[in-house]
Amino acid sequence: MTIDEVLNAIRNTVEEYAGEITTVGEHIWRNPESGYREVKTSQFLVEKFRELGFEVKTGLALTGFRADLDTGRPGPTVAIIGEMDSLIMPNHPECDKVTGAIHACGHHSCAAGFYGAALGLVKSGVINELSGKIAFISAPAEEGIEIDYRKQLIAEGKINSLAGKSQLIREGVFDDIDIAYMHHLSNHFGYNDNNGAINKKITFRGKSCHAGSPQNGRNALNAMTLALNAIALLRESYSNDPQIRIHGIVNEGGSAVNIIPDTVGMEYMLRTNDTQRMLELNDRFDNVVMYAAKAAECEVEIESLNGYMPLINDRELGAILKNTTAFYFPEYEYKDTLPCSGGSTDMGDIALTVPAVHAHVPGAGGTLHGVTFHVADPHSAYVKSSAVNAGTAAVLLFGNAETGRKIAANKKSLMPVQE
Repeated sequence: MTIDEVLNAIRNTVEEYAGEITTVGEHIWRNPESGYREVKTSQFLVEKFRELGFEVKTGLALTGFRADLDTGRPGPTVAIIGEMDSLIMPNHPECDKVTGAIHACGHHSCAAGFYGAALGLVKSGVINELSGKIAFISAPAEEGIEIDYRKQLIAEGKINSLAGKSQLIREGVFDDIDIAYMHHLSNHFGYNDNNGAINKKITFRGKSCHAGSPQNGRNALNAMTLALNAIALLRESYSNDPQIRIHGIVNEGGSAVNIIPDTVGMEYMLRTNDTQRMLELNDRFDNVVMYAAKAAECEVEIESLNGYMPLINDRELGAILKNTTAFYFPEYEYKDTLPCSGGSTDMGDIALTVPAVHAHVPGAGGTLHGVTFHVADPHSAYVKSSAVNAGTAAVLLFGNAETGRKIAANKKSLMPVQE
């Protein structure tokens, strides 16, 4: 078979099973679970992979798994990554009414496109035309939420990282991976770099007393109020920088209105696209919070928690994704010259160690991470992403995997996994 025949066989197979792939995506949409809680989602997907004949290694990063498709011929190992976790957004009209969970991030589409790629490669029979191995890695906990829950898991020794892909790296799941990529639901085909992030857990401590005699206490809420204003003023220093993002929430503000609060808390996230600037921003942020607490005669504890490394996509791998997409869907513009995103993803940690791309696929409607988010085009969100996922692996590993070997050579310039 020629590479064009391989790609067409994959596309025809994915279209033949479009109904099944869409059913997988819709099932996960209706059963959202947040990070490190994706028990039902993982079990559902594991069973779907086993039905395809895969041996599945489960329990990775708690709820993740890996299933390998080995050609039996030497070549690079390509990872296709699927995400599973949801957001927590109780105001979304389709959220889980008990947990508030909702896939307003589109990760259910990542999972469906990841499964559809496996189906397309297995059912099309093109595996005999390829060399190397394809690892289907299902990753939990991409969203940086529920920090206290994740800190508890760390304290219990169940994980070491807040983010799922970082945890998978720590557990050795990516030790043998040479190339990695994934597709995230958006409104276009393409990719762009992303900010890195540091998570902050902040606790102000004062002295409680009756609110009718506030002079007898130290109001921790006053310290927080000063800190919030100081952080807002700090943003002015970065007003000309399009990549700096400083944002957070108040998660504890006192327990009773007639008591001067002695303990209040915030969570913040600091983002930018350069590691050194992340460290500098971290120091400046800590200083303004610390001195705000001192001004209110309170104490403060600031925990800096590992978030995500900046994502730098591999341009050579990106070109392969672009060409594969153009083969299947020439009517679409492929947006690969977009500015660096203000958001963050733990795919940045993967791209630090292997040539990787965090790509986008159209099909989303409404506002990402918003109450209007929905799947506007299920066929694009689930089926087209499956075709591009599978087709890209085929291009990389076709014949003796010459294309894949060339991309995999870029790994030598990146940080070793152990480091």
